[in-house]
Amino acid sequence: MIKALIFDLDGTLVNTEPMHYRAWKQTLVNNGVTHFTFETFMRFVGTSNETVARDYIKSDNIKKSEIDLVLEKQDFYLDLIPEIQLLPGVLEILTQYHSSMRLAVASSSHKREITAILKTLKLDSYFEMVIGGDMVKKRKPNPEIFLKVQQSLRVAPEECIAFEDSEHGLNSAKNAAMYGVAIPNEFTRNHNFSRADLILTSLEEFNDDIITTLLLCQP
Repeated sequence: MIKALIFDLDGTLVNTEPMHYRAWKQTLVNNGVTHFTFETFMRFVGTSNETVARDYIKSDNIKKSEIDLVLEKQDFYLDLIPEIQLLPGVLEILTQYHSSMRLAVASSSHKREITAILKTLKLDSYFEMVIGGDMVKKRKPNPEIFLKVQQSLRVAPEECIAFEDSEHGLNSAKNAAMYGVAIPNEFTRNHNFSRADLILTSLEEFNDDIITTLLLCQP
């Protein structure tokens, strides 16, 4: 029996990648980085703010700590949150299942960013738990974030369906022994989703029949 639906945030519930890119580009320009294209940024999709900061501190000799650079980026990003929009099917799936399933968010973004987005879009009341990347020691594809959600909800991994748009995210869920539903978007369609139990084009396709189909698979 499926008892919990666990969602990634960026690229799964909301379209945030362009805003993350704009915030990082402004931050890096302010710190002397002259070349940061969207294509370059795409290599970091599914990782974390810390990964971007760490790489550019090293490659461009930025004289700031990883934490300070991430906080600088977050200040720019939080100003862009009003521009963020829900992806197709999100409100419908949350409305349909919030009374019968445990709903949670497991995102590599910091909880500060996640909660601001959920509150702005009036989604915060749907989720019983929100775990950000700053609340775990090891990032996706390590399973720690999904295991933390699963243990806190007191459900078994095989009772959880995780929704992810990236290869790192999907592998994190599968490494936690959960059912993994991949929802590639325009930025991640070339990722390797071979471990997915199911691949959807959007959350609009998810329904009770999908759950029945997944239960016939091994997570």
